[in-house]
Amino acid sequence: MKFRKILAPILGTALLVPSMGMAVNAEEGSPVETSGVELRATLDSLLSEHYALAVDSMMKIYDGDAAAEAAMAALDANAADMEPVIASVYGEEGGAAFTDIFDKHNTGTDEYAMAVKAGDEAAQEEALVEIQSFVDEMGAFLGTATEGNLPEDGATDALRAHEDFVQNTFDLYVDGDYEASYTSYLEGFKQIFGAGSAISGAIATQFPDKFTDPNTEAGDFRSTLSRIAAEHFALAQLSMAKGYNGAADFDFADWAQDQNTAEFQAAIASVYGEEAGTQFAGLWNNDHISIQSDLATAQAAGNEDDIQQAQSALIDTFAEELGAFLSTATEDRLPQDETTANIAAHEQSVVDTFSQYAAGDYEASYTTYREGYTIVFAIGKGLSGAIVDQFPENFETAVPDKMPATGLGGSTGGTNTMMIWVAMSTLILLAAGTITYRQRQQ
Repeated sequence: MKFRKILAPILGTALLVPSMGMAVNAEEGSPVETSGVELRATLDSLLSEHYALAVDSMMKIYDGDAAAEAAMAALDANAADMEPVIASVYGEEGGAAFTDIFDKHNTGTDEYAMAVKAGDEAAQEEALVEIQSFVDEMGAFLGTATEGNLPEDGATDALRAHEDFVQNTFDLYVDGDYEASYTSYLEGFKQIFGAGSAISGAIATQFPDKFTDPNTEAGDFRSTLSRIAAEHFALAQLSMAKGYNGAADFDFADWAQDQNTAEFQAAIASVYGEEAGTQFAGLWNNDHISIQSDLATAQAAGNEDDIQQAQSALIDTFAEELGAFLSTATEDRLPQDETTANIAAHEQSVVDTFSQYAAGDYEASYTTYREGYTIVFAIGKGLSGAIVDQFPENFETAVPDKMPATGLGGSTGGTNTMMIWVAMSTLILLAAGTITYRQRQQ
């Protein structure tokens, strides 16, 4: 596994810790940029990237894709990026302990996929035991580190639910039940964002002098937009690689993108009305999603003219059109030139990640993937900030319900947040047809 541990962490201490390690007046700046919301956004980014990379690496291992080792290395690099975040709150020892536990998780995930590919049932059982060990140890770590503000039992149950989503998505993929697999993938993506909310809520309750409440109306809105954008990026890479390889599940990866688009359209319509939502969807589908498919097809055929045309349509034409749309919709709160440049940077990362993959430069592809993943969170922050500023009355938070608990004598607020996460996870698991600690049926 020559690629493992090669990728350098994309998110370093300089990027993550300043917004987390200092007290910020809740009245200063945008409601989407408070210390608590920034903490939540950081966790959202790292945890959801972990989920996307875990599923991606397992699929590639099973498919015998030459990029599998680079995918596993990217998963390890993501775990390494979590260490300075945890250390900024709980010290170097806490950060190291967290990473040691998380590394066990990644190893178990990789080994399970390898065992399934090899048809080795004994190795599958060993990998599942290792994953369960991670669930128990991380649940205990989070319960202890947060001084019970995030209860150990609740954390363990929610971590188990996350693992079930990863395993269920993969097992269904192996079984060829692609629609169910991608349905599970989408639901698991939603669930992991609950982790960012729950953990940041517990930390804010534990350290109210350092972090404001992360789970405000504005914080929820930023998290939702970032989730949809991140899910789009992850699905775009899956779909384009599937199209390039002529994979049997390509149509279903494309279908998952349609579900993501519908959610993006609903978010836009909820703010600007149905007509704007429809306009956005037309632009997004016709000048974006379909062009990505065209690029994958052209790359597979080796048609350089079509490749250049598709790339230009994404990086230049689409970026300009969406930049104009968002600038107009936000009444210039998102300046058109700057917005267009940010969208173009996103599209460039999508194109480069795929092009490097197609060229066989897998290490570079996953480095670009990780850089591109951070870009969509910046876009989510900017868009949510503009909308909250435009419609502040829609994001007012009732203080008695949203203020974090003091941390004296337990954490009512933190516990409630965690219980909501667990309850939502349970409902999602039922809807997706998963069962706890599901064994793959041969």
